[in-house]
Amino acid sequence: MTRIVRRLLRAIGWLLLLVVGVLSLINLRNSPADDFLWDKLNHAIAYAAIAGWWAALLPGRRWRAAAIALTFGLAVELMQAVLPYRDFELADMAANAVGVVAGLLVSLLILPRGFAGLGRPRVSGA
Repeated sequence: MTRIVRRLLRAIGWLLLLVVGVLSLINLRNSPADDFLWDKLNHAIAYAAIAGWWAALLPGRRWRAAAIALTFGLAVELMQAVLPYRDFELADMAANAVGVVAGLLVSLLILPRGFAGLGRPRVSGA
């Protein structure tokens, strides 16, 4: 993988964190996200994307990527606790954790060698 591609993939990963962070901190009252199940599904999808992306970027450190995604989720929830229009919710943390595990598993199954393995032929064992 070229340096430019690696930088682009990292930039996309940082952009994912930024978008999820901003959406988690803006006022979303009276939006479809105010529905409990829809909200938790959004959490799971967002954190699956974050964890899966960073796990594919750092295939030798997938567990670290998962820990960072969970820490990011906790930090966002703590910031929400001090905002008058947001709330800290343990259910959000649980949905984040489900998403992180799902993203990690998808990354392991689809990209076992991470993004670096894309375009390389798989070596099959006999």
